[in-house]
Amino acid sequence: MQNNINTDTPITSFTLNELIALSGEQRYREGVLKGCIAANSSSQMHLFRFPCRIDAFIIGVGTEGESKVSFNLHEYCLHKDSLFVFGPKNIIETPQTEEPDNFKCHVLIIAPEFMQNLNVDTKHMMPLFLKIATHPCLELSPDESRTLRNFIALIEQETLGEKTEFATDIVSSLISATIYKVGDILGNYLSEHPEVESPVHNRAEAYFKQFTQLLGEHYRRERSVGFYARQLCITPKYLTTLIKHISGKSVSDWIDSYVTLEAKTLLKYSNMSVQEIAYYLNFPNQSFFGSYFKRNTGMSPSQYKACLLYTS
Repeated sequence: MQNNINTDTPITSFTLNELIALSGEQRYREGVLKGCIAANSSSQMHLFRFPCRIDAFIIGVGTEGESKVSFNLHEYCLHKDSLFVFGPKNIIETPQTEEPDNFKCHVLIIAPEFMQNLNVDTKHMMPLFLKIATHPCLELSPDESRTLRNFIALIEQETLGEKTEFATDIVSSLISATIYKVGDILGNYLSEHPEVESPVHNRAEAYFKQFTQLLGEHYRRERSVGFYARQLCITPKYLTTLIKHISGKSVSDWIDSYVTLEAKTLLKYSNMSVQEIAYYLNFPNQSFFGSYFKRNTGMSPSQYKACLLYTS
């Protein structure tokens, strides 16, 4: 996997089929193979020990053990009865120090194309799933955890064995039921946490979501607070205040985090030279890039690469 990186998409992206191939899992029905994975086993967290994007929806429930995971640069701790829901194209990473087989879970991974064909009222569900974009990990009650795990176990059971006439329909219906159950849990969570629904908090979260989307699109070329403020039609001071309030980090810190994460990934997993990385990230030259990288990491790009060689 470490070589599955190129200069066009430095942070590796995986489709559902690529995840199946990487995990060595070949037991799913051909008709369902391209649509979803449902599993109850030790996690494959080692697959994500460097930043990557997964083009799929992920719904999981922890069953035992513990693991940290970084989701769009926010760190969460997954453990028994944790619900985690991740959308497509977001950046996922587990710390290098984590034991890969410590955390176990029931997990459901759904390709976007398969999701689009489900019998789910997206207009009704979308507001809830927009909420979980800023709360991707929640604590479940034992009953909620057991119910969701049972749903995922049924989906796994139906993806095994020989292909049948109604296999895809059965799996689709079970996935729809699972999504509605997640919606119920989210609804209960929001009703028990009214502060999440406050207008001020919602407005700040809306700006934060728009900011991170813009940052994901432009961080390679735009590193000024003013650029993102103009895109959002607000003042730099107001943007800084909002982002600091909702995330605890300044706009500049977020920009530096994105750029530094990309730079580290390129230094570790690509064959690009330091100069090529500097130009790729829109620095005027290698010297400017080196100073920026050292200011944010405490070492030069060359020193960082040397440390990687020493610890590998």
